[in-house]
Amino acid sequence: MKKQELQQPRPQLIYGEFVYWLSIIAALICTVAPIFAIAFPQGDILDPHLLFSAIWAGKSPDAIWQQAAGGFPGWHFWLYNLSSGDAVIQFGIELGCCCAGLGLLVTSISYLTQKPRLYGWAIAALVIAIFIALAAAGIYQQTM
Repeated sequence: MKKQELQQPRPQLIYGEFVYWLSIIAALICTVAPIFAIAFPQGDILDPHLLFSAIWAGKSPDAIWQQAAGGFPGWHFWLYNLSSGDAVIQFGIELGCCCAGLGLLVTSISYLTQKPRLYGWAIAALVIAIFIALAAAGIYQQTM
C-alpha cells in the first residue's frame, strides 16, 4: 500500500525557509558582534565595560545612558552608527525581530503568483507584515 504524503503549500514553504535563514543569520550576527563590541569599544555608543559595571552596580537605565552617552540618544540610534559594534548587535536583533514580517511579505507575493490566486491570504499576510513593519519602526506602539 502506498503511503500518502501531505503536500505543503508553496507559500508556507517559502515563509518557513525565509524565516529560518533570516533567523540563522540574525543569530550569527548577534553571536559574533558582541566580540567586536567588547574588543574594540572606542567606536561604540555605550562602552561595554562601563555598561556591565554599571548594571552590576545596580544603576538605573537613565543613569547608565547619562553616564555613558550624555543621555538616551533616541530609538533606532544605531542606524546612524552602523560601523560600531553595538550598532551591529542592534541590527542583528532588529533582523531577528523583523524576519517574520519580511517572510510574510514574500509569502503574500507567493500567494499572488500561484494558481489559483488566493487574494484573501495574500491580503492577510500583507496586513500583518505592515503591522510588524510599523511596530519595528516605532510608529505603532501598544500601551497598556
